[in-house]
Amino acid sequence: MLNYTLILVSIFTLGTNQSKAQDSLLVSKNFLFKDGIYMNLEAFQNNQPDYSWADVDADYFANPQTFLTSVNYIRHDKNPTQNQNIDLNTIWALCIDGIPYIQLEEEPSGKQMKTYAALKVRGKICYLTYSDKKTIQFPMSAYNPLTGRPFRTAMIEREFDVQIEKILNFETGEVADFTIENFLKWILDDPRLIQSINELSQEEAQEKLFKCLLIYDDRNEVFVPGNIEDAIKN
Repeated sequence: MLNYTLILVSIFTLGTNQSKAQDSLLVSKNFLFKDGIYMNLEAFQNNQPDYSWADVDADYFANPQTFLTSVNYIRHDKNPTQNQNIDLNTIWALCIDGIPYIQLEEEPSGKQMKTYAALKVRGKICYLTYSDKKTIQFPMSAYNPLTGRPFRTAMIEREFDVQIEKILNFETGEVADFTIENFLKWILDDPRLIQSINELSQEEAQEKLFKCLLIYDDRNEVFVPGNIEDAIKN
């Protein structure tokens, strides 16, 4: 009787997994989403854009080197009038050639148009990064050449290139800075990985943080509706 029960459970589990595999697609780190315009997180989670690029007239520039897309306008159809423009602030993400670009809260320095950054890694925790410029103030002193003592100190400003790294929670849409602290808060469902990170020094943890993100996504799968035929068509 026990063996018979185990067989039934095994058959049910196998059937459930096969059914799931047939009607859902694993979001791997290089998963290609359907091209188009996603107006909200739910549309993105379902891999169903609200508008295809064929439905709109758009003026944008996607830079493959910076992984940023700058948008001048997107209109509902090919016959532009003032009231047909889609408010760019209401767009959650764009997808171009399978790569999703999410809206940035702040425009990078020098960008005049609305800017979206590519999700370079897709999964339960997505990853994006882009370059920006930050102005930093710091004191600078002038020294007396005879005494070697400062005789005047002033605050000056310098602009530096910085690399911005963010993570996005696929299930909630939350975006946060990619730091050790934030990452640990998001992986409470993977205690083994938390333990491994905590055993590292701060310097080692920082150095291996991106690798830990990939490990987490491999262990903790997330899916979107669809099947292999959908993936091939996309």
